[in-house]
Amino acid sequence: MVESDGRIRTFPVVDETIPGAHWQILNILHNHGYPLRTEYDRKTADGSPVDPSSGRDGKFIIEIKNPFSQPRYPFFSFCEIGKYIAEILGVKDHLVPPYDELKAMAEGGEVTTLWPYTYHSRLASYPCRDGSVLNQLKVMTDKLAKSPLTRRAIAITGVPEIDLFLEEPPCLRYIQLRAIENRKGQLVLNMHTSWRSRAAYTAWHDNVMALTNLQAKLASDLNKKTEREIIVGPYTEANGSLHLYPQDYDDPDKDFAKKFVGDFPTRESYIAKARDTTSETMQVYIDSQLEQLAEESTWRFPSEALRLIEDLREGYRSGEFTP
Repeated sequence: MVESDGRIRTFPVVDETIPGAHWQILNILHNHGYPLRTEYDRKTADGSPVDPSSGRDGKFIIEIKNPFSQPRYPFFSFCEIGKYIAEILGVKDHLVPPYDELKAMAEGGEVTTLWPYTYHSRLASYPCRDGSVLNQLKVMTDKLAKSPLTRRAIAITGVPEIDLFLEEPPCLRYIQLRAIENRKGQLVLNMHTSWRSRAAYTAWHDNVMALTNLQAKLASDLNKKTEREIIVGPYTEANGSLHLYPQDYDDPDKDFAKKFVGDFPTRESYIAKARDTTSETMQVYIDSQLEQLAEESTWRFPSEALRLIEDLREGYRSGEFTP
């Protein structure tokens, strides 16, 4: 029983694989997370909670030693992961309004109907006050190409004069890359991220799948700049809040107590189920989702976005990248 003393605990998680880390996170939160309500809890018209259960909350430091080891994918997802990977790599950046327009709308409370940011737009087209944009991803790989040992290859997502007015400011806050030479003379690209808040059951694994695809893309960029062999290394992250929502327990479509706690009492049982979702088996589904994405008129994709989707599909098909 977790004591309700107002102190949210910090938990370390280290695992070889993404599914293994996911099981550890969910198991720790369920058994040791702080019982807590959230701003997103479902409520009745009079403001009473719809869900009788409390959620769980914890701060986490997580290391995934080999994010591309198999099985790589947790066996379930609450999004179409191929489309989400494409979003993290920039396919929807064109939906974000210019800085001045966005700032005015944010201050006027009108921004919630738009796309105020994508993670990739903040990383590759960071909005500066003078109206220009900064490609932080390029600057990071330029710094690493010049000095692989640097600790200064960092990127941020926060734009306070916009984000403080948003109901949902970016959860991803910070990325650091380091390229460390191993005994074989290869550069190992380490990625570290920092997060404001994450839904552990419904979002964490999809975030990590997409960001490690970005890590692989940046490793490829660094290879082209240095002409050295680049290995995708560990992925680590710090979380101010990883949580389970009350509806994760009480919504029958999610039913965390049965679908996770009841069905997967051990890490090994979770990994065994994930063996059906290796990168090889998922590639067919991801390619199909990317093909569908390119045909969706909702997003009004410009030619460069459609080219990005096709390049991503070709990269997976050719084996240049592992999904």
